[in-house]
Amino acid sequence: MRWWSSLITVGRDGLRIQRAFAAPSAIVRAVLAVLLATVLGLLLDAPLAGTTASVGAFLCGIGTLLSPLRHPVVNAVGMAAAFSAMAVLGALVHGTTWLFLLLLAGAAFAVGLWRTVGVAPGIRGCLAVIGLMITADLAPDVHGGLVIAGWIAVGTGLVVVVWLLPPYGPRFASQRRALAALYQWLANASAAAGSAVVSESAPFTAARYALDLLPQFSRPAAAAMFGLLGEAERIRRALHTVRVPATAAAAAANQQTLAGAAQVLGNISRTVASGREHRTPEEVWAVLQSAADDSPVRGPRDLAARLRVAEQLARRSTEGRVGDVLEPHTEVPGLYAGTPSVARTARRIRAQLHLKSPIFRHAVRLAVGVVLAELIGRLIGGWGGLGISAHGFWVALTTMLVLFPGYGHTMARGWGRAAGAVLGGLFASVLSLPHWSPAGLAVASVVLAAASFATLRTGQLMLNLWLTTWIVFLIHHAGGLPGPTAWARAADTVVGAALAIFIFLVWPTWSTRRLPGLLAEWLRVQDRLLPELLSGYADVGAIDRAAVDALRARSRQVRERMVAAVEQSHAEPAEHRGPWSSRQLEQIRAQVSTVAGCATLLDEHLPRTPQETVPELTELADLLHEHLAALARAAAGAETVAPGALRSVYDSFTTRSGLSAERAGGFGSAATGRAVALSTATIDAVEALTATIASRHRPGRHTAA
Repeated sequence: MRWWSSLITVGRDGLRIQRAFAAPSAIVRAVLAVLLATVLGLLLDAPLAGTTASVGAFLCGIGTLLSPLRHPVVNAVGMAAAFSAMAVLGALVHGTTWLFLLLLAGAAFAVGLWRTVGVAPGIRGCLAVIGLMITADLAPDVHGGLVIAGWIAVGTGLVVVVWLLPPYGPRFASQRRALAALYQWLANASAAAGSAVVSESAPFTAARYALDLLPQFSRPAAAAMFGLLGEAERIRRALHTVRVPATAAAAAANQQTLAGAAQVLGNISRTVASGREHRTPEEVWAVLQSAADDSPVRGPRDLAARLRVAEQLARRSTEGRVGDVLEPHTEVPGLYAGTPSVARTARRIRAQLHLKSPIFRHAVRLAVGVVLAELIGRLIGGWGGLGISAHGFWVALTTMLVLFPGYGHTMARGWGRAAGAVLGGLFASVLSLPHWSPAGLAVASVVLAAASFATLRTGQLMLNLWLTTWIVFLIHHAGGLPGPTAWARAADTVVGAALAIFIFLVWPTWSTRRLPGLLAEWLRVQDRLLPELLSGYADVGAIDRAAVDALRARSRQVRERMVAAVEQSHAEPAEHRGPWSSRQLEQIRAQVSTVAGCATLLDEHLPRTPQETVPELTELADLLHEHLAALARAAAGAETVAPGALRSVYDSFTTRSGLSAERAGGFGSAATGRAVALSTATIDAVEALTATIASRHRPGRHTAA
């Protein structure tokens, strides 16, 4: 039953048509490059030149449309160089089958590892490998292959040329988009009900990654944006503090503060995105300042101050200043003047070079699958005269583009590409009925390429419908092949997609199986972070701020991987292979977010004066350390932990230490009562997570301690 439900889910995802498009200006530039390549072929009266140049322009253009984080010219130059070099390499190994297959396996393995840096870079790598397959598989000989590679290079060069044309847009456009999205997310989180949403970290990671890609020499000019990223983290913490008030009266007063903050954050987002200042009305600032002055706690005061700093930085980001425009407290440690992005990327890839890494296993699986698909494609031959005999590149490229690290993506892409190719083959057969003049064929091929660019992000179904039709028009008509070859392309796509799905099922990488290890890793980070924060209540400045920031960053990274694995696991038919059901996994995700929020509050309310210290809380550090260490082992299946034991010991501790009165709202300073309330909330959050981890739906698989 679980398999049937999974097939329905991924089948629906694969056939879904999304309303997601690339930037219109980027689509226009990509279409212009294909148009120039087509016109070049007509002017030279050389169908081969026009066809191969159009292929180079088309594939390189797709690479520039895929989630561009670097500058578009940089993306275009990188794609042009990689695709052209692989095409030349394919021409040189033409006729040497064993060498071609060896290079294909190595390139596919490298592309699989390249997925470490993201989905879009991984697909760009796949597009570059397609250049290797085209010339090695379709060239008549080495000389002919080099000619094809040369015209492909011309087509990719045209993509670079069109991106050098005006208009140029604002500087750091990708980084501005990521930061604007982050501040808009903060605005939405400020206006939303509940506090769990403030604990999300994906928008911060996207903005950090976008800024991380800037080269060192351009970072001084983008200093204000680095400051905005640092302030966004501080604003998130202040929002969380305001959203969790100490009293009901404070909750009512904080609603106006949150509404004003949402308006300020929205204006900051618009300022960063457009490069033009969007001012917040003074009456909004007056409300925020009044709430800050009247508040007995520092949460609203901190929020108002940080919003002021963020607004100033947003204004500075519109001035285009070069140089150090940041105050010391607004810098982002380890990023603004840290390790260059190339070295950081290399370190991330090296970290995947072990057998337990899902990315490494995906890379090996991809290398084997692509070579196997190439051999199967060659064995199939020409489909009884309807295809191109002795060539398997279309099966191989389909397998490479369908096979993803996760089950849901692989299955959905397989369904979508196969269905789109069949519909595209049908459409191409209809379009092949009339006679096309060279000029008419050129116009039709450009229109079909434009349709492919426009539907690139709408889903595999629509993309492959237009892509298959375009391939038939451009390659088969220009090559003088009969119209029915459209069905050969569709059949190759179906075979390649089915092979990718089969390979994944034979050697799967289930997200469900990775979740216990990810949860245990996150708990081990909390095992160090929460005791360190509690120890900080012993005295002012008692904690190591650099160590806490490093632990918080590590916690965020592991939590993002765990949340992604939870989302991917819902599409998998392997629930029985994991210790928790889908419902329990959602509970764990929510409870992990709650514990992370408690850590934020503990950090924000660390004592700043001797009167705010609560030395008694340091005794909880060892208690939490022991419990979280045991809980990490329980999450990994090494032992069990009884729910309720931590709370029982905590109740005894508060009674013995005299903190029970503050916990109940009795005598004591406000700072002590707040610290005790935060520690109680933290214990409750950890206990809730303990209960869910202990409620494994297959307890027989694990031994008790």
